[in-house]
Amino acid sequence: MFASHLDDSYTAEVRHGVTPMTVAKIGANSAVRYAAPFIATVASGLHVSLATVGAAIGLGELVGLGAPLIARLAAQFTRRAAMISGLLGIGAGATVCATSRGVVQFAIGLALMNVTKIVFDLGIISWLTDRVEYGLLGRAIGLTETAWAIALLIGVVLMGLVTGIGSWRWGYALAVVFIVAMAATLRAVVPDESRPAPPPPTHERVHHRVGAGWLVIVATVALTASAQAIFVTFGKWLQTDFTVTDTQLSIIIFGLGAIELAASSAVVRFLDIWGKQRSSMFGAAIVIPSGLGLAVLHHHFVIGLVLLAVYVAAFEFAVLATISLSSGLVPGHPSVGLGLMVGAGTLGRAVMASPATAAFTAHGMWAPSVIGASCAAVTVGCQWRYRAVRTEAAVSP
Repeated sequence: MFASHLDDSYTAEVRHGVTPMTVAKIGANSAVRYAAPFIATVASGLHVSLATVGAAIGLGELVGLGAPLIARLAAQFTRRAAMISGLLGIGAGATVCATSRGVVQFAIGLALMNVTKIVFDLGIISWLTDRVEYGLLGRAIGLTETAWAIALLIGVVLMGLVTGIGSWRWGYALAVVFIVAMAATLRAVVPDESRPAPPPPTHERVHHRVGAGWLVIVATVALTASAQAIFVTFGKWLQTDFTVTDTQLSIIIFGLGAIELAASSAVVRFLDIWGKQRSSMFGAAIVIPSGLGLAVLHHHFVIGLVLLAVYVAAFEFAVLATISLSSGLVPGHPSVGLGLMVGAGTLGRAVMASPATAAFTAHGMWAPSVIGASCAAVTVGCQWRYRAVRTEAAVSP
């Protein structure tokens, strides 16, 4: 299925592995993405406020700040072991969420999902970087990252439909069943590898210099914060302003997933042609006017949905380009750049979840929309400066 998008420039091993890995990633992303659009339903089920669940989501994301350390620890395992253990950890976290009797337990479940998803994602990305040269890596990673959009298009929608019929807890239960099945599938179809060599003694280790790459890290924090400002509020906005039900929200999420998938497909097709850094900056630039437009026109259902769709698609395009860019952030050490990028993305989501829901509660949808657009502007500024620094370095004698 996904392998058909890879030509003979990629090895048979890569073409064979990309489909099961992407399908497994769909299940993992579905479990992780479910809480944000159904935040009002979860809050009602736990008998707490919207802002309280927003804070729980933020706290659950904070574990991602340990991504560089987690990446170092995950590097001690084989790629397959990292994938499977990470996937089972996500299933365990989803189980904790499904059985939670209070917001603290719910936050612990989210935290477990987030920390083990880092292990899972790094296992897949490291497996690809081991086997694909940098010039072709954008398409390969882009294919697996379409799972983020497909998770919204299919996984979260199915979980939402189950929620509409029964309870949000059964939504998580559905994800757990699929995740466990995919962990067994990966164990069967992905060949095991020899264990990576232990890291050299401290005095022999390479000193990784990120340099101007810190501008990309800051840009990623701002970019994911801009997305989180909308993701944790749009469901409540639709339910409050337009009395949308859980089932109707699932249908809307299906449409947003289709838009995300279109953006992901554009990344797969054009990223290695347009350039990773330019694509990231271009996507973030489109987020700004769509966010400001949503702030002004959020009282209009159709127009608001269109602006929301543009916002989501632009973010998806930008973040997938950024993920591909990260593998070359520290030359010769892709896992270092990937770990920093994952940590940066998590930080952006973590710091924005609580203030965005609080802003919505106090002021309505215009407030998180303006916040999201402002964060996207920071992303564009940082990426623009990074581009200028790299250009100066290239032409300097």
